Amino acid sequence: MVNRLIESKKLYGKISGITSKSYAHRAIFCAALARGESILEIDNLSKDIEASLNAVESLGVRVSREGSKFHIEAPEEFNKTLIDVGESGSTLRFILPILGALGIEAEVIRRGSLVTRTNSVYFDLFPKHGVSIKEVGEKILISGKLTNYNFEVPGNISSQFISGLLLAGGSGQDCTIKLTSERESKPYIDMTIDVMDKFGVKVLEDKNTYLSRGRFVGQDYIVEKDWSNALFFLAAGVEVRDLNKSSIQGDKEVLRYFNELGLENISDIGYKFIKKKDAKEKIIIDAKNIPDTIPILSVLCGIYGKKVEIINIERLKLKESDRVKSTIEMLEKLGVEVCLKENSFSFRGVEIFNSCKINSFNDHRIAMSASIAAGFAKGPIEIIDSECVEKSYREFYKDLASIGGKNHVL
Repeated sequence: MVNRLIESKKLYGKISGITSKSYAHRAIFCAALARGESILEIDNLSKDIEASLNAVESLGVRVSREGSKFHIEAPEEFNKTLIDVGESGSTLRFILPILGALGIEAEVIRRGSLVTRTNSVYFDLFPKHGVSIKEVGEKILISGKLTNYNFEVPGNISSQFISGLLLAGGSGQDCTIKLTSERESKPYIDMTIDVMDKFGVKVLEDKNTYLSRGRFVGQDYIVEKDWSNALFFLAAGVEVRDLNKSSIQGDKEVLRYFNELGLENISDIGYKFIKKKDAKEKIIIDAKNIPDTIPILSVLCGIYGKKVEIINIERLKLKESDRVKSTIEMLEKLGVEVCLKENSFSFRGVEIFNSCKINSFNDHRIAMSASIAAGFAKGPIEIIDSECVEKSYREFYKDLASIGGKNHVL
């Protein structure tokens, strides 16, 4: 465990966005199942993206790299194998139905907090469709081949299960997914559909049903930049460039909360937000479709907000940490009084944050949010287990230093 001290310094300058790991995961699995070679352009690797690359390589998929270009081609025959997905929830939940679609017997190893995160949807579903699946400690053991691609699944546990089944259908099986409950994090399903379309598989969407038809075909594909990670520096007033202004990434919609806080974009080239007017008297943030943004939004609202309420927080408990607990603890350490209710929490902004020590709970988004909070604090902030940022943003502290964020390992 590595602790890090972040000095209270105002950030300045500009920075380029990094590769979207959400898009990268989806592109890697589409390419691994496609006919012919794909060339993916991935500018920035994180531990999670590497987990997906390693997972498909374990199956026998040919992966070679030339700079930022990754050549990926499916083998004639996939391997029975041992797959280590690290702490990547997307890798795990995408690879399991793909193993079932290919009929591959495998042992899948999980690490860290991923061991305790639920996979109940697959454990309920797979045995009804010809696949045996069980947990043995950190491993998930799977065997058999999926039959009858007419699936009924809940939509309110994680969108990753729906995306995983859609991706598995791209191996050449017509697939129908009927949702038995309201869907959450729909923008992530939309991203899956977007990437699948680029690789030649159309997905038709009805009110509560998804239909996919066809098999993936190899493509040259540039993975777009990540809005979720860009928000950390945007919250600090730094200019972020190379973001897709027409992106369908759900986290891009968070910019409307920036506007409600009185922040406006002043950049013609990218995005740079400065305080222009007072915040709205009350801001209500719905966490339902943007769970990854709640830590940094909470920091931003903690310094600029008047009265803030964050609702629909139940799924935050199922992330890398219990993100309700870890976000509230971070706010309280910073000096923000928080009122927790059954499915919401609320608080008022303060003029300046405390200098304090914050536990990341091994959650990359808590560590990065707390690091940005230092720029609004009376003094330095110490981050417990700061290296967890490598899960999604390996160069975060290097980039932070490049724009004035002095930090060092303790």
